[in-house]
Amino acid sequence: MTDLLSLSALRTQFRTERGAVKAVDGIDLSIEHGETVGLVGESGSGKSVTALSAMDLVDDPGDVVGGRITLADPALATALLDEFDDAYVPYPSGLIDAIAAVSSGLRAGRRVPDTPAELRGMVDDLAAEADPEDLASDLRAAADRLEADADPKTVGDDLEAALADAVDGFVFLDADARERIRAGAAPSDVDVDEGIIDVTAAPEAAVRRVRGGEMGMIFQDPMTSLNPAVTVGEQIAESLRLHRYGGQKHDSWFNGVREILPKVGGRDGDEEVMDEVVRMLQAVGIPEAKQRLDDYPHEFSGGMRQRVLVAIALACRPNLLIADEPTTALDVTIQAQILDLIDDLQEEFGMSVLMITHDLGVVAETCDRVAVMYAGEIVEEGPVEEIFSNPSHPYTYTLLESIPTEKKERLTPIEGNVPDLIDMPDGCHFAPRCPWAEPQCREGEIPFLQHGPDDVDHRSKCVHDEFDKDMYGTDAPAAGARSAIGDPLVEVREMRKYYQQEAGALDRVFGGGDPSVRAVDGIDLDVHERETLGLVGESGCGKSTAGRAILHLDPPTDGKVVFAGEDLGSLSKSDLRKRRKDMQMVFQDPMSSLDPRMTAGQTIMEPLKIHDLAEGRRRERVFELMDAVGLERGQFGRYPHELSGGQRQRVGIARALAVDPDFIVADEPVSALDVSVQAQIINLLEDLQEEFGLTFLFIAHDLSVVRHISDRVAVMYLGEIVEVAETGELFETPKHPYTRALLSAIPEPDPLANTDDRTILKGDVPSPINPPSGCRFRTRCPSIIPPDNLDIDQERYREVMFYRQRLEARDVDLDAIESEVRIEDESARTAVADGGEHPTLFEYFFDGPLSGEARAVVAESFEHIKHDRWAEAEATLRETFESVCERDNPELGESGHPAACHLYDE
Repeated sequence: MTDLLSLSALRTQFRTERGAVKAVDGIDLSIEHGETVGLVGESGSGKSVTALSAMDLVDDPGDVVGGRITLADPALATALLDEFDDAYVPYPSGLIDAIAAVSSGLRAGRRVPDTPAELRGMVDDLAAEADPEDLASDLRAAADRLEADADPKTVGDDLEAALADAVDGFVFLDADARERIRAGAAPSDVDVDEGIIDVTAAPEAAVRRVRGGEMGMIFQDPMTSLNPAVTVGEQIAESLRLHRYGGQKHDSWFNGVREILPKVGGRDGDEEVMDEVVRMLQAVGIPEAKQRLDDYPHEFSGGMRQRVLVAIALACRPNLLIADEPTTALDVTIQAQILDLIDDLQEEFGMSVLMITHDLGVVAETCDRVAVMYAGEIVEEGPVEEIFSNPSHPYTYTLLESIPTEKKERLTPIEGNVPDLIDMPDGCHFAPRCPWAEPQCREGEIPFLQHGPDDVDHRSKCVHDEFDKDMYGTDAPAAGARSAIGDPLVEVREMRKYYQQEAGALDRVFGGGDPSVRAVDGIDLDVHERETLGLVGESGCGKSTAGRAILHLDPPTDGKVVFAGEDLGSLSKSDLRKRRKDMQMVFQDPMSSLDPRMTAGQTIMEPLKIHDLAEGRRRERVFELMDAVGLERGQFGRYPHELSGGQRQRVGIARALAVDPDFIVADEPVSALDVSVQAQIINLLEDLQEEFGLTFLFIAHDLSVVRHISDRVAVMYLGEIVEVAETGELFETPKHPYTRALLSAIPEPDPLANTDDRTILKGDVPSPINPPSGCRFRTRCPSIIPPDNLDIDQERYREVMFYRQRLEARDVDLDAIESEVRIEDESARTAVADGGEHPTLFEYFFDGPLSGEARAVVAESFEHIKHDRWAEAEATLRETFESVCERDNPELGESGHPAACHLYDE
């Protein structure tokens, strides 16, 4: 069967003053129908450029300079033949691919003894084809010249030119269709069984039919990918109008103005388009979709914005979805939601997926096949189980060894960095960093070798059939015995941090009437000397705010922070400034926390100047700090943009260490780093703790990292600590339902791991302005406690509680719900038949039938809503369904493993 997408000898380069950046350097990659392929590698390996190249979205100064990108789509091929007179190519696609591959190899200087025979075999294949440009003569000539020892690069250039002359179109057809055309039929009148579009050769007008229509893309950052000035509904509708509702117009100034100006009387077919938009928002899990059509991106949470990007990418039901780091900036719970969503939609729509990520756990859970990319090349490719169980390229193996696991006391990062893509080393590009490199690795072209069973397509671009994996990491310093953890160094009691909402200048003077944002709402924490305390939770839970408040960078609204026996709140500004020598912070984003106008050396030296330290030897002190964090002294004069992500993070750590602190708050110090750089930073923090006796508050949402580095873990939700325990105990026996949900959402870097019992949280973290009563997690809790006298299963009770939340927020629009259910029914989805009164509402709010008292009470509440008796509806539901979880706020307790949950009331 023809591959859906095929990249053949693809080369994409960016022009710079220093030379051409070879971002993609001759890769071959194919994706079959219904298949999920993972593309992995460190930042700078060329993954995102590969995706952009596949959709012809590379901007200047970049350009696809070689190779072919083909998409198999008979329906689109038929449409393009009808629309473009010169689209038809009279040659077989496979033959053209083979000639292009030979040409590319020759142009790269690869002289293969079998190449002349291969070219003569292609001549024989052409004998059964129409050959209007006499391509067979060019192939014979190339074979003769190679046998006469002609320069292969010159022969390759001439063959490339002959191919360009012969292949003037961009649509390839199956053999039967070509035969009918040779018999006199017009290409546009031929029935096409197999049609292939050459995206690289197609004009822009044809590529636009492919892009968005047949290939959709989820971009990396939803906040920069969505237009902040256009409503979410309109952004999805734009793609539908362009590709499915005849809205494509020629590029012109006049048509551009027409699109901007309001449409008199609305757009043609607008109701049908907006119904489809609602269907798409429902499909990606956005509640009350019809009401949210007119919302703007900033009114959505991060997870919801990512869902909108998925909706835009899938609006036109593409055959291929390209997901470029779709979960990189998301918490594990939201990441699990998005991955689960993509998996469900893939099954529903039958599409293929190209998953681009550096998270190997995501790859293991979602992909069928994996391609590992390094310095513009694919170095290994094979089935996901084979790659993870039998990595056959040193780069793949070392990447997997960088992942934090519970079994590793010491991580083994890959030494060095991805090479400069302008002047790459000869031979294997990974050789300068490879522990198993030999002289033969540094010269010539490295071939692909087959690995594993004969019936498994597992290839690796390495000269080694195998390498001694047992020797890897033996030269790394062994994990030393941890210093004994001492008495509490930092004691936090009932700390709160509220932010007052201000509507204007008068509010800043007299105070506003709106309620405060309760970012941190009464937490108790102890951090002991030489301990690493992990602080985990979703974005918006208050972790970073708590870290800044503890250091009094943003002083607490209330409560007490005691450091080394001294109440920081009682200190004057000058005394607090002196105390800051003992307390420092490593900020989350090194690019935004480093001054772009200061060199690395100036940045590290700045705290020495502020606190009048090391006078007369500051430069030497900076060099000592750079040595301590693994920075080369030659990087003293480099600016942040001249450093890699890991190097910038090291500068931030060196700056924090400059004043010899005892306590460091590390706020997401590895969240945006590749696994290898992440391993380097984690090892560094552990070494520094052992060498200098440091105490860390380690804030993160990557629980694998937290498990590796932390002695104890505190779990935070919506401004409160809900569970604290020793790391091993918390991961083995989590108590709080929120903690269990966080842990179950961690991607497992094992394709064979069973994730069927994973807990996928629904909804987003509630607003800290008006948090829920009682237990704050109750609005999302999968284990909320029903009343003792109510006969109802847990899943239905959870749905009742979601319905109550919507009701209390007055977020129940009967007309919108009836419209959405109608739209859903029209799209042939299976509805839950509940029967009786209000079947539409029962179908909308519940995935299964309610019975007995529960059903009667819910039906009564529906009747109240129908007559605008909102208070009566609330009271009716509260009387029957009120849980202890919403009446009483559970206490954290003082046991060795406390959890603020009514399931564990002490």
